[in-house]
Amino acid sequence: MEMETNVTVKDAMTTSVITVKSENSVADAAFLMAQNEVGCLIVKNNGEPEGIITESDIINKVVAKDIKASSISVDEIMTKNLIKIDPGRELNEAARFMSKMNIRRLAVVKDGMLNGILTAKDIMAVSPELTEILVENARMENQMDYQNIENPVPGVCEACGNFMDYLDEIDGKFVCEECKEDLEGDLT
Repeated sequence: MEMETNVTVKDAMTTSVITVKSENSVADAAFLMAQNEVGCLIVKNNGEPEGIITESDIINKVVAKDIKASSISVDEIMTKNLIKIDPGRELNEAARFMSKMNIRRLAVVKDGMLNGILTAKDIMAVSPELTEILVENARMENQMDYQNIENPVPGVCEACGNFMDYLDEIDGKFVCEECKEDLEGDLT
């Protein structure tokens, strides 16, 4: 079933994108993320978007390996094949693409110029009916987690209906912390 939203990527994207140069240190990048309260930075050199660095990159490629963040450059850990989308594309197409690629962020680029960034949170804010696509993606990702580590995801709580930055899966439903406590209380 194809959903017609008539909403474009441009309608939902965030235009104020925080960028960093590839030669900056990971410590600089982490500082920028914390200062601007964002989970990623687009890596831009000579005006062109070249990659992305996320909180997960920093945790998995630096902190988990006990590497000093000021001694490693963004270039060494960033994702270099930046996945991009045109601002004129339909939002439902972007949501499906993000789900298929198992990503939560897309660089919005037109004619080589960075126009913005589209996140799963942006999609849910503008077009809540597309939340189902993103929640299903999170559900599949959680099932593929072979280490059984808790993996909270953003989305709409399936118990109370509120959007939350972190949801946990309980009995096949994605729920917020408060509903999780209620559900776990019911199980005892």
